[in-house]
Amino acid sequence: MDNIIEQQGKTVDKAIEEGLKKLGVSKEKVKVEVIDEGKKGLFGLFGVSPAMVRLTLIHDATGVATQMLNEVLRLMNIKSGVTSQEKDGKLIFDIVSGDAPFLIGKNGQTLDALQYLINIMMKKNCRSKKDIVLDIAQYRTKKDDNIVQLAVDAASRVIKTGRDVVLDPMGSHDRQIIHMTLQNHRKVNTKSIGDGEERKVVIFPKPGGNGNGRGREKNNYSPRKENR
Repeated sequence: MDNIIEQQGKTVDKAIEEGLKKLGVSKEKVKVEVIDEGKKGLFGLFGVSPAMVRLTLIHDATGVATQMLNEVLRLMNIKSGVTSQEKDGKLIFDIVSGDAPFLIGKNGQTLDALQYLINIMMKKNCRSKKDIVLDIAQYRTKKDDNIVQLAVDAASRVIKTGRDVVLDPMGSHDRQIIHMTLQNHRKVNTKSIGDGEERKVVIFPKPGGNGNGRGREKNNYSPRKENR
């Protein structure tokens, strides 16, 4: 199969459609360049000039995911730019847009939904095993830092009172951060309880872990799947 083809059509959309049929792929798997938008001609009859497009197959996961994300944002009528990097085996995409508050949504719900959609599309269309993380204006980075601080503060309360601290329900990513932050803590332990959207983290004293807890514990957070 050719990696690049040029295709004519009555319109740009028709040319793209025909090109995709020849390649046997969906639009998310190609880079589209418009060579000539074509002309309708006088009275739609004379001087007609067909449109011409160039379609280039995208093979790497980053390129495919970028194309998918840009297409979804276009369908949402969102003007944006996307940059990407690979870190810790994950593909991280940073969206730059004046519609950042809308894309983030309440408590990050819209961003989470968009991230879930792109991950599903990648696994279905490209069989990609890499997790995709979407961020806007460092929202996730700042939120992760806040979750780490929440874990540290909760551990201090457990040490001070000797009682369990039950955190509010949160998503798997946030629970994972709590577990990883406190996994090597000398005086507290963690576990998840509940089901679905009500799943939450409990921080509790370790046996024989009494003490005033002075001194900051080492932050051991690094992302990986929650297994608790």
